[in-house]
Amino acid sequence: MMLSPSQALNRPLIRHEQLHGFDEKEQTIRHLGFRIGNLGLLIAKQATSELSEVLPICPIPFTAAWVLGLINLRGNLVPVFDLHKLLQVPTKEKEFDKAMLLILEKGSASCAIKIDGLPIHLTFIDRDELTTLPSLPTAIKPYISRGYEKEGKLWFNFEHQGFFKSLATQLAL
Repeated sequence: MMLSPSQALNRPLIRHEQLHGFDEKEQTIRHLGFRIGNLGLLIAKQATSELSEVLPICPIPFTAAWVLGLINLRGNLVPVFDLHKLLQVPTKEKEFDKAMLLILEKGSASCAIKIDGLPIHLTFIDRDELTTLPSLPTAIKPYISRGYEKEGKLWFNFEHQGFFKSLATQLAL
């Protein structure tokens, strides 16, 4: 039986969390996540992000192997990094045919990274949080604050701004 429009508008709402057995007292945390090999990274809610096909990359001589070069993104030069090489994480099979870049932030603060799959929106609850963090690659460990487990995969809060600022000191060979 269908409800009339006024009945439908006046009925109590059932939230997604209630349908899936979440306790209303538990705090839900929503993030955008992406994967670098088997490493799941979550970017801050306030971060600006954009997905792009790989644009022509201009290599930068005498830089580390994980610095792919620069792209021109709407008039801004944006560095492109290969975190697989930097973190020594194997590349997994891509979810899509074309290579993709995840661009974080805007304007002169932008940076781009090659990613293994499309970014996804994730919702975590308090009980998803890890009590201790597992071993992480040394280069990224100081920029990981919390970890979560969702459907057998680990995801980590990633303070990307500090991480990419720290890379600026390591660009040269």
